[in-house]
Amino acid sequence: MSRYFCNTKKVSFLNKLVAFFLFLSAISLSQTKTNLEVLYSLNDSLVHRIGAEIPNNNIPVELKLNLGDSYSIFSNHIRNEFIKEAYKLVEPAENELNCMRINIVMEKAGVNYGEQERDGWFGDYFMARTIFIRGNYFISNSGKGLEEFHISAIDTVNVENLAQLQNDSFPFTKGEIPAEPFLSSLLEPVIAIGAAAVAVLLFFSVRSK
Repeated sequence: MSRYFCNTKKVSFLNKLVAFFLFLSAISLSQTKTNLEVLYSLNDSLVHRIGAEIPNNNIPVELKLNLGDSYSIFSNHIRNEFIKEAYKLVEPAENELNCMRINIVMEKAGVNYGEQERDGWFGDYFMARTIFIRGNYFISNSGKGLEEFHISAIDTVNVENLAQLQNDSFPFTKGEIPAEPFLSSLLEPVIAIGAAAVAVLLFFSVRSK
């Protein structure tokens, strides 16, 4: 009876240990923004950059977005960010006097991945992630003319998490994934086989003594 109780405690401990590591893995993934979330934050940065060139946010803004079909998903987010920054958006038909006209053109948005690198001999594969937006904007009466922008964010992501970070509905959130390093993929089975051979050799060596 006591032996059964002891085994139950061991199984319970193992279950808790597995649950703990799954919890840590979930936290790690939740702390990594998806590619689309990063792109939204880059659009926020663009709005802040444009806002810094407007004398004051009391001037009504007529906002024109040329995002094309590919990036139309950013439209509501950009408008909402201007409103959050306390700008009054007006439609062209309202014909507001003293209206600041802003025209934003999104030429390209996407993600690029760097080479895969392993965290230790048998650790996970990680790679650099570069997400960017590129285009231009024009602010009437600013005196600066056409302004180009190229805003990017760089971090490192776990290759195993890419399925959760990318969005199949929006191709620009997906990038070309470099192949696993040949030397690393070749050495791993060699090391595993070598370690197993050494363990077997040591086992029989100890038994022979």
